[in-house]
Amino acid sequence: MNHRTSTPRRIEGALRTVGRGVALLGLAAGLATVGCSGPTKKGQEARNLANEKFDMVRSRVDYDQADQSFRSGNFVKAKQHLEAAIEKSDGQADYWILLGRIYLETASLQDAIVCFDKACELDEKNADARYFQGIVAERRNRPLDAVASYLAALEIAPDESSMLVAAVDVLIGAGMTAEAERTLREHREGFEDDAAVLHLSGRLAMMKKAWSRAADELTQSVLLDDSDRWVMEDLARAQIGAGRTEDCLATIRRIQDLPDVDADDLELMRLRARCLAEGGRGREARQAMLDLVNMHPEDVQGWIDFGLVCCEVEDFRRVARAGQRLVVLAPNRFEGYFLLGQAALRNRDHDSAVKLFARAVELAPERDEPRLALGMTHELRGEYASAYRAYAAVAERNPGDSRVRGLLTNVSDSFDD
Repeated sequence: MNHRTSTPRRIEGALRTVGRGVALLGLAAGLATVGCSGPTKKGQEARNLANEKFDMVRSRVDYDQADQSFRSGNFVKAKQHLEAAIEKSDGQADYWILLGRIYLETASLQDAIVCFDKACELDEKNADARYFQGIVAERRNRPLDAVASYLAALEIAPDESSMLVAAVDVLIGAGMTAEAERTLREHREGFEDDAAVLHLSGRLAMMKKAWSRAADELTQSVLLDDSDRWVMEDLARAQIGAGRTEDCLATIRRIQDLPDVDADDLELMRLRARCLAEGGRGREARQAMLDLVNMHPEDVQGWIDFGLVCCEVEDFRRVARAGQRLVVLAPNRFEGYFLLGQAALRNRDHDSAVKLFARAVELAPERDEPRLALGMTHELRGEYASAYRAYAAVAERNPGDSRVRGLLTNVSDSFDD
C-alpha cells in the first residue's frame, strides 16, 4: 500500500464527515430558530381547524355510542357518552336532541325543554327538534302548543306524515274534533295514499258515526299496510257499524292469522260475537258470547253482551245467569239488575221486575233503557200514573222521540178509560 496516497484520502473523508455534522447542526439550529419564533397566523388557523376536525370526529364516536346505549335502554351510559360528545363539540343540534330524549325517558322534563330549545337555536330548520318540543308540550298538558310544534315540524319536513298524525291525534285527545278534521283536511294533500293518514281519517269518521266512509278509509289503509292489528280492529268495528258483517268476519279472520295473535284473544272474540249479532245470526252470537264468558269469566262487558244477545234470542234462563253474574262482578252498574228485571218480566213476576228496574234506574239515572222498562212494567201492572212519570222523564231528555211520545199518549188514554 502507498501510504502517501492513502493519507490525503483519509483526511478528505474525515473532512466530509465533519462537514455533514456541521450541516446537520445548522439545520437543527435553523429549526430551533423557527420554533422559537412561533407559527404564522395562517399556520395557527390551520392547526386549530385540524384540532376542531379531530374533536368533531371524536365527538361523533361518542355520539354513536350514546345512540347505541339509548336504543338498548341504558340511559345512564348514553348520557355519559353524550356529555363527552357535547364537551368536544357543543354546536350539533342532533346531540342536544338525543340528550333531550334521554331526559324525556327519565322524566326530567325541564332538562328536556332546555335541550330541545338549544337544538332549535342551533338549527331552526330541524324537524326533529320541533317534533320533540311537541311531545314536551303534550306532557305539560298544553295541546295547542303541541299542535303548533308538530305543524311547524311538518312545514320543515312536508313529506313526514307522522308530524300531521301527531297534531291531529292531540286535537282528538283534547276533544277538539272539528279542529282535528279541519287540520287534517288542510294538510292532507300529498298523503292520500298514506296508511297512517287514512287510518286517522277513518277514526274521525267513526267518531261521527259515518260508518260507511270510515269503513272505506280504513279498508284503503289496510290495503296499504295489513300488518297493523289495531287498524284492522278499527276496520272491523267500522264494518259492524256500516252493516258489512260478512266483511267484518273476514277482517277478523285476517287478524287471527297475524303472528302472535291468540285464538282466545278477548277483543277478537267480542268483535266476532257482536258482528254475528249485528248480522242477525243471534244463535251463533250467543254461542260465541258463551265461549267468551267461559274463557274470560271476569269480563264484565262480556257478560253484558252475553245477556243482551240472550234477550234477543229469548234465552231468558241465560239472561238471568248473566244478570246474577253481573250483580256480583259489578254491583254498582245497572246492567245486572236490568237483565234480572227482563228475566223476571218474562216470568210474569212483575213485583220483582219493578224493584229490579227501579234499582237499575237508581244506579244509572241518565240511561233511558231501565226507565223505559220500569214504565212498561208499571203499565202492565195497571199503575198508569207511575208509568206516565217514567215515560215523561225519558221524553224530557228526548223531546223528538216519537216512540216515547206514543207511550205517553197510550198511558194518557188509559187514564181516560
